[in-house]
Formats: sequence, structure tokens, C-alpha cells
Amino acid sequence: MKRRGFTLIEVLVAGAILVTVLTVAIRYFASTAELGRETQAKSELQDRVRMVMQVVTGDLQMAGARYWNSGNQNRAFSLPLPPLSGSDGGPKDTLTLYYVTSLRDLASACRRVDYGFDGDTLRRSDVNATPSSGSDCTTPSPNLQPLAEGILALDIQYQCSDGSQKDSPDCGTDAYLRSAKVTVAGYSLTPVTNPGPASLTTVTGKTLACPQGRACYALTQEVLMPNLKPLPTP
Repeated sequence: MKRRGFTLIEVLVAGAILVTVLTVAIRYFASTAELGRETQAKSELQDRVRMVMQVVTGDLQMAGARYWNSGNQNRAFSLPLPPLSGSDGGPKDTLTLYYVTSLRDLASACRRVDYGFDGDTLRRSDVNATPSSGSDCTTPSPNLQPLAEGILALDIQYQCSDGSQKDSPDCGTDAYLRSAKVTVAGYSLTPVTNPGPASLTTVTGKTLACPQGRACYALTQEVLMPNLKPLPTP
């Protein structure tokens, strides 16, 4: 018995089926790769915003702390006044603050920390303000370095002890800073297909336009500032 080969029609049908299967597979893997890339971009964005929030709120919580302790060694420093200052830059505020930390040795315990923006890059400075002698912290010049790119906002609303709310850290002579509500907002550094909301709102009501084709994410948190409460008069 002779073995019959494939006819031309059978070959063409088999080829068409193979092309269809390959096309579906390529589209599936391309879609999966794009989904993974977008997920990674959004995850990196959220991690970056959370990191900035953690650093900023940590500094604000320490603002005004003036005691250094290590074992049986204790020392009180006098901080520059005010220990927390800054300006309302719309959604991009600036900060200068001083504090003493026991996490460093005595020679570098007093710190000056500054925040500022260069475009959408948030910059931070942390320099030693510990005096070589005496108890008054010095006022060194800041040395701002990039902390995070793609930051749309560092917006702070200050809560005063008299119940008022301020856009800059000044409660006047009859009240003191009790806490701060902080909004940090940023955008993905790479384009995404499904960016999400086109705008965000900060704690002080500022509206932020998300760059076209980028994912945006905002986080708001309140931080207490117990070290700014005035010391009782003897």
C-alpha cells in the first residue's frame, strides 16, 4: 500500500493554525511582560513615596529635641530658635529644623536638617551642628543632596495648640506647634499604559496634575511633634 503525503490544502491549514497559535502566544507573553513592568513601576513609586514620608516624619518628630543621653552621660544643648522653620511653597514646602539625637556620638549629636526642591527632585541635607565647646548648637550651611526623584509634593499643614492650622510653622506667641499633617506625592519614573487618576489633592487642598502617561500616588500622615512644646517656666 502506498503512503499518501499531505495535500497542499492540509499544509496551508496546518500553517494557518500554527501562525494563529504563535500570534496568540506572543500577544499573551507581551501582555504579561507589560503588566509586570507596570506593576513594578507602580510598586517602585509607592516605595519611593513611603520612604520620603518615613524620612520627613521622622525628622519632624525629632525637631526640637535637645537632650543627649548615653549610659550615665547626659547633656542638654541649646538649639537655634526657632528649632523648626520653613516656607509655604504651594505643594512644595521647604524646611529647616534642628534636633539632638542619642543615636550619634556626642561629637555629632546636634543635627541641622533641611529640605528643598530642584524641579521634581526632593533634596535633603543633614549636617553636624554640634559645637566644639559649650552647649549652643551651631548654624552650619546646608548641603542639599537628592533624596528622591519624581516628587510632586511635600505639602505640610501645621496644627497649633490653639486649634488653628497653618501652612508655615509659625503659631504665633500664644500657641505652639503640636503636630503636622504631611502629604507626599510622586509619579512613576517610567510611562505606564493605565496611569490611574489624572490629579491628586494634598492636605492643604492643592491640586496636583499627574504627568501624562505616568502613574501617581499620594500619602498623607499626621506626626506629633512633642519636643516643640515649651518647657515649663521655673
